[in-house]
Amino acid sequence: MNEHDETLEQPGRRDGALARWAEGIGDLDSPFLQEERQRDVWNEASAVGLQVALWLGTAAATAMLWAGGRGALPYALTTFAVPAVAAGAALAHAKRLGVRADDPRWLRPRRLVPYGLLVLTFLAGVVHAAPAGSFGSGLAVGAAGGGALAVVCAAVAAVRAHRDDVPAR
Repeated sequence: MNEHDETLEQPGRRDGALARWAEGIGDLDSPFLQEERQRDVWNEASAVGLQVALWLGTAAATAMLWAGGRGALPYALTTFAVPAVAAGAALAHAKRLGVRADDPRWLRPRRLVPYGLLVLTFLAGVVHAAPAGSFGSGLAVGAAGGGALAVVCAAVAAVRAHRDDVPAR
């Protein structure tokens, strides 16, 4: 049994309603996942699927805003939120099992920059599509500013962590 298997069999793993719900949604008790190679392949395939959903969901939401304008705003926000919530659930589940998948040391700046630019384009679209001169406009500008700051902070943290992790020559 490897270290990964021991982590999966920790007592109290199903503590909490949210944890039981997540494990039920993920069908983690499936006999399919008992065989190590199948589990590893499925985990890798799930990671690829999550990334595809994250990129496509963000790109679709961005396109909705720029093509559909104000009328598309609620649909674009929903489309943006769905993969974001899925990614958040994946990160929370990993953290509950003692793995910090969002550690800046694991983020590759070359991968983060294009996605960051896509998110920034989405946030600019939110400002573009927000109704002018209303509470929604101020909220959109504030949310976009906060989101842009978060993207920049994540990029800086990834670059710093990557630089600190690379041995000096």
